[in-house]
Amino acid sequence: MSFKPVLRLIPGQPTQDGNRVPLTRLVPGRGQHGTEAFRDMDPFLLMDHFGPMVLKPGTDAGFPPHPHKGFQTLTYLIQGAFRHRDSTGGSGLLRPGGAQLMNAGSGIVHEEMPVPEHLETGGAIEGVQLWINLPKAAKGSTPGYTDLQPETMPWQPLPGGRIRVLAGTWAGVTGPAQTPARIAYAHLELEPGGRFQQFLPGGWVAAVVPLQGSVLVEGTQVPADTVALLGEGDSLALESPEGASLMLLAGEPLREPIAHYGPFVMNTREELEQAFQEYQQGLMGQLV
Repeated sequence: MSFKPVLRLIPGQPTQDGNRVPLTRLVPGRGQHGTEAFRDMDPFLLMDHFGPMVLKPGTDAGFPPHPHKGFQTLTYLIQGAFRHRDSTGGSGLLRPGGAQLMNAGSGIVHEEMPVPEHLETGGAIEGVQLWINLPKAAKGSTPGYTDLQPETMPWQPLPGGRIRVLAGTWAGVTGPAQTPARIAYAHLELEPGGRFQQFLPGGWVAAVVPLQGSVLVEGTQVPADTVALLGEGDSLALESPEGASLMLLAGEPLREPIAHYGPFVMNTREELEQAFQEYQQGLMGQLV
């Protein structure tokens, strides 16, 4: 058994997105450009940690209507609540511990906004959004979304912590999210002194991303809101002397060309230009 070392530490980049939502952009992080990030983290395209923050009464901070095409979003809510609507007629409520898997496919317009109660009373909110690339054969697939309620992916106890598995298999638990790209994704919480170990398939990209606290991976300290991109080895091993909350990512690279601009991720520049034309012509639908 060989444990994966930290190949590189990539600090997150504080920014804002949507309607004044403060977040840390973890992928791509500081010092990474699009091409470099896509190569390093394939099949993952983007990862944002939004919040934690407390919305004041009357605050409408969220993500108003915007388009996507060519990939999937997996939005995981740690605290708070969001309501989802999209141009296929889909709607849903994201609750703490739940997630939403949206397939942008051939094109979709959606929004994620605070629930009415937050607009009236305010409240805490925090979550993580992950963009997962679609293989070329699936970029024209039918758009839509799937609610992944907390009951379908409950916390599972571990020695020294607990884990919630969203996709793939971690610690013998398989998550409900199904994606064309082969991935494994989970939220891990460790108590002070907690340890975690997991076998990972050969050739897969793997990363550890603390949200709160820090962890040690093969002697390298990984602070909060930092991506630890892991190197060669067949297993992940980490520990947290003081306790931590973190995301675990692993995925099989697609190794396909990427043309990316804003909310669209295609394989060629021509396909990207076509996506913009389709959105401008209203072919991705609209919210009603």
